[in-house]
Amino acid sequence: MKIIQPGAPQSTPDPNRFKVALPSFLGRGGCDIDVFSSGLKLIVMNTVLHQPIQIQRTIAEPFVGIGFCMAGEFDVSFMPSKTQSNIRAGQSGLYTYPQDIEISEYLPVDHMLRIYLMLEGDLLSSFTQGDEDYFSPVIKSFEKKRSNRMVHATTHLMRAVLYQILHCPYCGKARHLYLESKAMELLSHKLAQLQPSYICPGNELKHSDYDRVIYAAKSLVDNLDNPPNTKELARSVGLSCSKLNRYFRRVYGVTPFEYLRNHRLQTAMQLLQSGEINVTEAALSVGYANLSYFSKAFKTMFGVPPGEFLHNSTPN
Repeated sequence: MKIIQPGAPQSTPDPNRFKVALPSFLGRGGCDIDVFSSGLKLIVMNTVLHQPIQIQRTIAEPFVGIGFCMAGEFDVSFMPSKTQSNIRAGQSGLYTYPQDIEISEYLPVDHMLRIYLMLEGDLLSSFTQGDEDYFSPVIKSFEKKRSNRMVHATTHLMRAVLYQILHCPYCGKARHLYLESKAMELLSHKLAQLQPSYICPGNELKHSDYDRVIYAAKSLVDNLDNPPNTKELARSVGLSCSKLNRYFRRVYGVTPFEYLRNHRLQTAMQLLQSGEINVTEAALSVGYANLSYFSKAFKTMFGVPPGEFLHNSTPN
């Protein structure tokens, strides 16, 4: 296995954007880095390796990172703690890195697609100011200057934002503003995931009603090709249609119909990403009989038609 050090970022005509190209003898692709005035950095790593490699780097300054693995699988270890973890597609995590820590990533021959948010210094603390009690475990681990990792599944809301980032429709300053807003949106989804009970006062649900919403969501996911309508779903969990919609919004931030649509499109996206089926098969498998309607909904969520998505899934 070849051991390499990450290359120095190269400047671009955009002063806030940098690139790191993968050496051609190792594979294809590289890394795009966008730096924002808020203190956030957005990093997109999209590569196809010809041989397995080990990337070694030393963290000179402490920071918090939020990572989303969208394709591929790799192992990462931290020194001096010598802890090692396996990261797979579909996972997202929050990492706190102290100063002078060594990181080694072990990448196999594979297509790798990852997106990172980097928060320098005490930026996370500033974002959570006033709500420290909710996020104290994360903040305390950073203040104690030790590495910490929290890994969760990437939610459907996160995936939608991630693919909007990958298929940004703008350029120039509009692109910069668009990507910064999406980076902030990702951060908000991750903070909400860290503390799922962190909801606005007055929006709390009784445990029984919360369980009804969870069961309703599962009923939709289990029947993508033939889901119950709103009346049937409400009746099955013992709620009125209005209460089901209201409670569903409190738990998931969307109505049952929107939740179903998002899950259908996320599932179709994953099927297309596998490269094993075509657009028509993906649409039918998640309950879309109208291909034109499916294509329109897919483009609205991910910013690109499903056919074009197939060609944009791997780096050139």
